[in-house]
Amino acid sequence: MITRHGRALAEIAGVSALGILATTAFQIITIRGLGPSAYGLLAAALALINVAAIGSSALRNSVAVTTAEALHVPHSVPGERTRRMDGALIEALVLGGIGTLGVFALSSRLAAPGAVGVVTIVLTAAAMIPNFLFALAQGRLQGAEDSRAVVWWSTGAQVAQAVLALAAILLGGGSVAILAILVLTALTGAIGAGSMARRRALAVGRSPFTMQSTVVLLLTVGFAWLTNADVVLVRGDAPDAVAGAYAAAAVLIKTTLIIPSTFSLYLLPRFVRSKGNAALTNLGVTVILAVTLLTGLVMFAAVSLRGPWIVGLLFGSHYAQTAQIVVAFSVAWLPWALAQGVLVRITAIASRTALAVFLLGAVAQWLVASATLPDVDAWLIGNGLIGLAIFLSLYGIHWALLIRSRRAGQERAIEEPATP
Repeated sequence: MITRHGRALAEIAGVSALGILATTAFQIITIRGLGPSAYGLLAAALALINVAAIGSSALRNSVAVTTAEALHVPHSVPGERTRRMDGALIEALVLGGIGTLGVFALSSRLAAPGAVGVVTIVLTAAAMIPNFLFALAQGRLQGAEDSRAVVWWSTGAQVAQAVLALAAILLGGGSVAILAILVLTALTGAIGAGSMARRRALAVGRSPFTMQSTVVLLLTVGFAWLTNADVVLVRGDAPDAVAGAYAAAAVLIKTTLIIPSTFSLYLLPRFVRSKGNAALTNLGVTVILAVTLLTGLVMFAAVSLRGPWIVGLLFGSHYAQTAQIVVAFSVAWLPWALAQGVLVRITAIASRTALAVFLLGAVAQWLVASATLPDVDAWLIGNGLIGLAIFLSLYGIHWALLIRSRRAGQERAIEEPATP
């Protein structure tokens, strides 16, 4: 059993790594191939698509949780689960529609001369709904514990984007061609993964935007903001050179989030299914935290010993200031990575208490940024302490639920012998 799970996790991790490499290749190809002017237009469009990606990731988690629960609840009438309203589909269309309208509302940010500007806006808007439908299908497959299908569809889209982008650049295509590729891959993923989910009858009948699905959406979006707000805050309160150095350090150090994210694909539906199994749930959380901690320590050792060489290799000689902060950054970021490890468990139970923790964390980040920046060293200390507080809070929620589950199990064990 352990060997089977280990092989599955190793496959998911390997395919995820391929996706990360493909995404990096896509960025390098477009940056080098388009040039500063054309890439500036594409980057503005990509920024809007990336914001929507946070929402689509939240939708995927929400659908995974509700699908996992529905698949493990007995139904007296076969097919009853699929005859009710498909609330998840409505959520995907509503959120994708909001993203589409948001693109048109921010169209001035994508302003460009003539037809190029118009087509850029249309293609950016056209990518919104397919991306949410793709996330919907992935969430259903993830909830059915088919994490391999999820990661293969996701990585397949990323590899296709890189390969097609290279072909487009070699053929003289510009930013419009790149955006068309993103729309095409999103549509292909939505149709392909959606067909796989439909064949397995994974649509869950429920109302749209239930309390549970809304909490899961907000948990994902809230944590995404907390782990990305630092770059925004530093950008607003520090000189351009310092902000650029900090952003480059963030790209390097935040790769530690890959570990808990990979575990999440595999363990989230299993945590939903095993809510009453305290030992199994605690084992899963402990494994995630142990591997994440080990990864964080390896990152710390690497940047401590070879930080300037690593930064120079990745970013070039212009980022010498980045090399000066990566060690402190790696320490400050470790509790945030651990917090994401516990977030898998918190998402599985749709904890409303965690939402309050995230709200307080966002306020604390703003206050600390106001008090410390542009002193990046002081900011890293403050943000690291906020991350530690959030990790301890989430772990406390997990531990409280663990104790409650164990007590309930003990009470059932006492009552069962007396039952006639």
